[in-house]
Amino acid sequence: MTQSHRSIWDIWEEIAKKYLEWKGYFFVEQNYQIKWGEIDLIMKKWDITIFIEVKYRKNENYGHPLDTLTISKKRILKRTIMLYVSKNKIDLEKIQVDFIGIMPNDIWGHRIWHVRWIEI
Repeated sequence: MTQSHRSIWDIWEEIAKKYLEWKGYFFVEQNYQIKWGEIDLIMKKWDITIFIEVKYRKNENYGHPLDTLTISKKRILKRTIMLYVSKNKIDLEKIQVDFIGIMPNDIWGHRIWHVRWIEI
């Protein structure tokens, strides 16, 4: 991903982060990367570690943001999360995976879909 694309994605991840903080989540880490995958946001709420995939679409020409969570994407996300959990000694009973989709909206600036407890 080029630097300009990274900075654009950082804007949308920051919007997702602020939204989650407004919902009572606490920031842990952003853009955790390993060789084969990335976790966009890692947050906590109570004693639960929450891994969040963030997707932005400027319109629905290429589908809704929620459509991007394919089986292969889930597989990569799961491998990345499992490595993070193992490395950081996190109890599997205390993790959650969420998805945030963002699209522009003329009235509010952007619209956010927050799907909790997605199955990976």
